[in-house]
Amino acid sequence: MKQLSIKILALTFFTQIIFPALITAQSEIKIPKTFNIKSEGYREASKEIKAGDKAVKLGIGGIPEAIRHYLKAYDYNPTDAALNYKIGLSYLRSDYKGKAAKYLNNAYYKQPRISKDILFQSGRAFQYSLEFDSAIARYDAYLNSLKDRQKKQILEQISKLKNECLSGKDLVNHPKRVVINNAGEMLNSTFDDYNLLIFKDSVAYLSSRRPASSKAKPEKETNLYNEDIYVSKISGTEFEKARLVTDKGFYSKHNEDLLWIETDGKTCYLYKGDSHNGDILVSTLKKGKWKVPEELSKRFNSKMAETSISLTADGNTAYFISSNKDDSQGGKDIYVCHKNKKGKWEKAENLGAVINTPYDEESVFITPDGKTLYFSSKGHNTMGGFDVFRAESDISGHWKQPENLGFPINTPDDELFFKPLNNEKIAYFSTKREDTQGGYDIYKAIFLGNEKQLMVTTEESTTAYADKPISDLFARIPTPLKIDTTVHMLGSILDSKTLKPVKAKLDIIDLDRNIVISSVLSDSTGNYRVTLPCVKKYGSEIRANDYMFSLENIDVPSIAMGKEYSRDFKLSKVEVGAKVVLNNIYFDLNKSTLTPQSGTELDKVVKFLEETKTVKIEISGHTDNVGSPVANTKLSAARAKSVVDYIAAHGIERSRLTFKGYGSKQPVAPNKTEAGRKKNRRVEFKIIGK
Repeated sequence: MKQLSIKILALTFFTQIIFPALITAQSEIKIPKTFNIKSEGYREASKEIKAGDKAVKLGIGGIPEAIRHYLKAYDYNPTDAALNYKIGLSYLRSDYKGKAAKYLNNAYYKQPRISKDILFQSGRAFQYSLEFDSAIARYDAYLNSLKDRQKKQILEQISKLKNECLSGKDLVNHPKRVVINNAGEMLNSTFDDYNLLIFKDSVAYLSSRRPASSKAKPEKETNLYNEDIYVSKISGTEFEKARLVTDKGFYSKHNEDLLWIETDGKTCYLYKGDSHNGDILVSTLKKGKWKVPEELSKRFNSKMAETSISLTADGNTAYFISSNKDDSQGGKDIYVCHKNKKGKWEKAENLGAVINTPYDEESVFITPDGKTLYFSSKGHNTMGGFDVFRAESDISGHWKQPENLGFPINTPDDELFFKPLNNEKIAYFSTKREDTQGGYDIYKAIFLGNEKQLMVTTEESTTAYADKPISDLFARIPTPLKIDTTVHMLGSILDSKTLKPVKAKLDIIDLDRNIVISSVLSDSTGNYRVTLPCVKKYGSEIRANDYMFSLENIDVPSIAMGKEYSRDFKLSKVEVGAKVVLNNIYFDLNKSTLTPQSGTELDKVVKFLEETKTVKIEISGHTDNVGSPVANTKLSAARAKSVVDYIAAHGIERSRLTFKGYGSKQPVAPNKTEAGRKKNRRVEFKIIGK
């Protein structure tokens, strides 16, 4: 029997901390006994692993390709620790860092010593997936695994990561009322897109790493294309397709970034990456054309990198980012520079320790009146990476303590180039989310204001507003209420047979982000009440002692926005015959291959079986009545087997697991409608023994 061998590749991470070097580990993907060297998929899996390793060596730009190859090998054998470790590390370098937790956790439980850094890397993955308590536990375990000398070297960095997790818990538990949408394909591409700059509501500039032409070649070190400037005209509220800016001095073989345009539209500032690690240049408009950019005053540029600049409406005060070490608080800092009466720039000043931290600050933005500063920082109470902060100046012009803009604007990943529009109720910024088109995308944030704003009204008047309000009464001109998108869901959790109340824990899951957003305990009468942030489809998980766990989707109707919505749940006792429908299990089209999104639901089954150690279950697959009955029965059985294989791979004894495909023989709804057929296409598990 030949075994497929893979070698762990030490991956370099662009993080803000230093940790002991990764080791090179060796493991094997063991071929199940039912397979041999001639079995279907063996050679393909071997090729995919080699192709993934090759893609990793290309740099950060090769990571998406590496993940695609590794996942194809994972389909062949999902239980190998080394392969799970590779996939997890790759996801940590990708646009979808939260997905790393599943694979690194698999690697750890299968082979706890797969690598010296497995505890650290899985802690990072848990932090990105918003599982902050698990992240802290892994960071502590990693620290305790080190020798005293190593502990001293990394103690400060681990403490920072743990503080980020504590900040993250607080921020996630108190989310801001904001709607965030991807700005769309007119601006975004499958490459990095960021730093949107809107001028007079008529034109927008952005930076992008998409290839500027068919002849463009990526950088050898990163496999990423250079930054170029793109422009999009605005028609009403819509962006036109962004096109490359090819003006002389604005486009070259180096990195360019349009940073700022002064209010009069006659002066603009650019970043150029081909000198002094990056400098700020200035260009003026002459006869309708931009002049070739020139070096900005030495008051700004140094031998270190200057990357961002923002000016007040009068053009007399500029805030910019520099990594000049002479008076730095640490890393990149925010500086301010004023023009004197002669229109000359004076010496720049560091904004000091209230704003700047020992870590990097980036992407500065000053409001036109010069009273509010927005910036990204890896310091303060960040929940990880760059978070966006807001600081106001007091009457004397001193800056107050910056405020984290909160979740969901900020995440453990990077949020950069935050630019509010005039009223600060709408803003654009760049980050990576689940719906990214690739790399950094530009997102639009709409701030909804405080929840349920009250209005002060006058005493009743038969003439309505014909009378002029008396100034010394509590009179106020009616103003529109701010939008309240919340839904107040309430109901009861009951025993499915006796309808008696059950004291249980209810978790509400945001299916888009795959995280628990709220938890509540039902009282002694079985009643519960929970607030949902908006109308959408949620998942729910309910657990109670001696009862089967419940997994249901909650499709909140639009009419429930700002109102109460009633929903009862019924739980079944842990007894032979009890069933649970697994709603969020997904397979490739017409195949039995589980998709990665299924892991969250299946992990709950694994947890239940770990806690209820004596039960035996049957996993059953079901289909609608479309197609051949024989083919449906075969497919449903294959899918049920895939679920059993997943559960067994996560440590549950196979002697407790059976599977069966029923095809369309056990419908739970009529097959006459698509809604009914969708209900019938399901996976269930049933207790068949205790």
